[in-house]
Amino acid sequence: MTTPVAPLPLNTPHRFYRGGERILAFRGLPVPDDFDGHRPEDWLGSTTHLFAEGGDGVTHLTDGADLPSTLANDPHGWLGDAHVARHGVEPGLLTKLLDSGERLPVHSHPDRAFAARHLHCDHGKTEAWLILDADPGATVWVGFRDGLEAEELAALVDAQDERLLASLNPIRVSRGDAILVPAGQPHAIGEGVLLVELQEPTDFSVMLEHDRFGLAEHDAFLGLARATALESVTREPLTTAGLAGLRRRWTDVRGAGAALPADAEEFFRAEVVRPADGEAVALEQSFAVAVVVDGRGTLTTADASGSTLDIASGDVLLIPHGAGEVCIEGDVTVLRCMPPLERRSDPPMTDRESGPS
Repeated sequence: MTTPVAPLPLNTPHRFYRGGERILAFRGLPVPDDFDGHRPEDWLGSTTHLFAEGGDGVTHLTDGADLPSTLANDPHGWLGDAHVARHGVEPGLLTKLLDSGERLPVHSHPDRAFAARHLHCDHGKTEAWLILDADPGATVWVGFRDGLEAEELAALVDAQDERLLASLNPIRVSRGDAILVPAGQPHAIGEGVLLVELQEPTDFSVMLEHDRFGLAEHDAFLGLARATALESVTREPLTTAGLAGLRRRWTDVRGAGAALPADAEEFFRAEVVRPADGEAVALEQSFAVAVVVDGRGTLTTADASGSTLDIASGDVLLIPHGAGEVCIEGDVTVLRCMPPLERRSDPPMTDRESGPS
């Protein structure tokens, strides 16, 4: 079965926080008359549902078919034999565009062990941010500056005040920053940031801040007892050296190279593709979400169709494994987001859902 490269339509479920105008501008789309200001995430190549807030999130392609059904109809063409053998018929990745129209709450995500034990899921939610644009002085926060005892963390969550944010490491960000956020690390994204986010394919968040955002406690703690949910939070300090190991600059890459620290590869892969001096860049075969972040160029596939597509900033494409080797040429920059090659020490994926029903 032929599996052509597919342009991805906008997929912006309603969220509890504000944003979305930068996503529309990046994708070259007008702001609709009925835009409600709460569409801050564009879920790309998604087989994942929101944990709450209506359960939306799954990608539908331009022909109207939902992505899980599309993958199931041709799993080997879309994902490749080795991926299907290891992980089954799911990408093992969720990619988003995220526009923070306001500061997000302090929150964290469970790791795989916690998710398997308490949420009946093989995936936790390690994530990473590739900053596309940021207002001057824009800030994100990752990890506690000082270690906390369990009772101290519980007290901060009880208080629901600014001390929780003040306990985290602030990081000024600008275009080109890349930050890996391991599962368990508390974090927040400040107002005025547009980024590409890669993550494990769940919507599991422990909302340490929730009152000011009007979130129900049941949803804030994933339907678990509060004390149980807080066990998923890393309370040890994230040191200066530890934080440095989670960061790099994706704009430093020329030709093609990794956008993220090596520790990300257990969970997902991100590759910067930037042809230098007019030289075409050949990329190995892989299922991928490709986000064109700058310039114009062409993308040529090595499958039987040998198709060539014109690509430009703001384009978002779903590239099947069956497209074969992909060649990118021109004055263009592409972020290619891909599943992990291996899940270290993990058995093959089961048929369990990505979240509770």
